[in-house]
Amino acid sequence: FIFYDDQVNYETCEGGCANVYSMLYKQNEGSYLAGVYAAAMTTQELDGMNPEAVIGSVGGQEIPVILDFMVGYEQGARDTNPDIQVLRQFADSWNDPAKGKELAKAQFSQGADIVFQIAGGTGQGVFEAAVEDGKYAIGVDSDQALAVAEADPAQAERILTSMLKNIDNSIVRALQLHSEGTLPYGQVENLGIAEGGVGLARNEFYEQSTPDSVKQLVDAAEAKVTSGEVVVETAFQ
Repeated sequence: FIFYDDQVNYETCEGGCANVYSMLYKQNEGSYLAGVYAAAMTTQELDGMNPEAVIGSVGGQEIPVILDFMVGYEQGARDTNPDIQVLRQFADSWNDPAKGKELAKAQFSQGADIVFQIAGGTGQGVFEAAVEDGKYAIGVDSDQALAVAEADPAQAERILTSMLKNIDNSIVRALQLHSEGTLPYGQVENLGIAEGGVGLARNEFYEQSTPDSVKQLVDAAEAKVTSGEVVVETAFQ
């Protein structure tokens, strides 16, 4: 069995679940890239964006996994600009777009021009606020701009990138390791940038909105995390 985005409890599982391989994802590493990107882009003259260095994030709930996203995001932002202000709020809901919209608008009113949504269905409201206020957002888990591009191109243009959990890549990797006889069954692996487990969406919207200098900055940050030169902080101990 291959179990993704969660893990079995190997200590309590009968027989130790020696036939189960679990995959978790280093969302803090992917979010680090999102923070580098947001901090760099907030200084760009995109649609007359506020030149002050303020960005934001909206989480579904204040729980360790969401804090892990935020810790990485904030570290990436501050490694790019030590003076940046990063706003952080929680909706206490995963399915309340109205609340997400309210929080994003509040952050936009405080000077943020990019908000990272880590809030499930609540995050839809962050995208709506970005369209209404002429600001920008960063999606999460999947490529959220491409997901809405056909139905709502105006909204897609406001989602500059998304922090990806590359579940597809990780399953292919697991199957390759299985075929080679090296998949570590009976264990959990935490997949980061080096393993292709997380990253940023580099789609048509990213390409058309992002200056080459920012692309190079993100690529360099990705290489530093991969090599271990940069160690991304985590909310987990």
